[in-house]
Amino acid sequence: MTKEGLSDQSLHEIKEVPKRGANVEICLKLLRHGIRDPKTNMLTDIGREQTRDKAVESGLYEEDFDYIKAIGSTAGPYVNVNEQKMGRALETAHIYANEIATDSALHTRPTDVLDYKKIVSAVPYDHIKIYNSSIPENFDNLSDKEKIEAHAKAQIVTVEHVLELTSTEADQYRKECAGSMAYLITHYQEVAHHLKSGKNALIPAGVHGNFMEFLMKAALIRKDAEGNEVRGFGTLDEIGGPHSTSEAFTVNIATDESGNNKPLKLIFDDATRPNLGEMTLDADIVKELSKFYKELRALRAHKE
Repeated sequence: MTKEGLSDQSLHEIKEVPKRGANVEICLKLLRHGIRDPKTNMLTDIGREQTRDKAVESGLYEEDFDYIKAIGSTAGPYVNVNEQKMGRALETAHIYANEIATDSALHTRPTDVLDYKKIVSAVPYDHIKIYNSSIPENFDNLSDKEKIEAHAKAQIVTVEHVLELTSTEADQYRKECAGSMAYLITHYQEVAHHLKSGKNALIPAGVHGNFMEFLMKAALIRKDAEGNEVRGFGTLDEIGGPHSTSEAFTVNIATDESGNNKPLKLIFDDATRPNLGEMTLDADIVKELSKFYKELRALRAHKE
């Protein structure tokens, strides 16, 4: 007992919660853009419909969140949506969020963090050539299901190719891609500390080219069948394949009652992926990659 006659437990229970930054949760959905037309590179109607379906499958509703904001790559080509110019990644995030939130509750903003055109490092492969090598010439005549399968195959070929590259140039490129994701995560960790305590937010983030797999390779922590800690992954099959069109990998960014960061939980939105138990991202590696990316952003800004 304390001299005031209250137990340590009682004092803990009446401890004042900070006005900002405590018990905050941000649901950051790193969302790959929807299916594109191989000729125009615009988001297709199939891609839009697939994105809406993914949002419905999430089971999320507007009333679940205090704030809903869609962000996405600044890369084009563009279409006008509600008088706002959007490339396919930003449009995908907007569609996803708009299926959950009404227009009045939704804010959509571009960010160059998720834009492949803003990569500073030399790109060690020909993305269009490798990706399109798996897209059939008769793509326009395929069924919706076949088009989705064609894009899934193309993504597998592309990601496996880049993961297998062994040059210093490839290492730098993969690290920058991972760093862009890490930078976004650390940004929203900072945002969490400024939100009113007890608030939560949904952030669908439309990704264009910055592979999520590279961050997972570097920072994923999971358990194997025997309960042993495993870092990253060996092959794409271990995580159920690469990031699919309109699919989200969710990073749960949260604080406790004292405003301290909780572990960064990683969740596969697609229930058909392997059950790897509770997955987290190594916070120290995320911080290191974010710092690396910040330095590259500063270098790019200096050159511009």
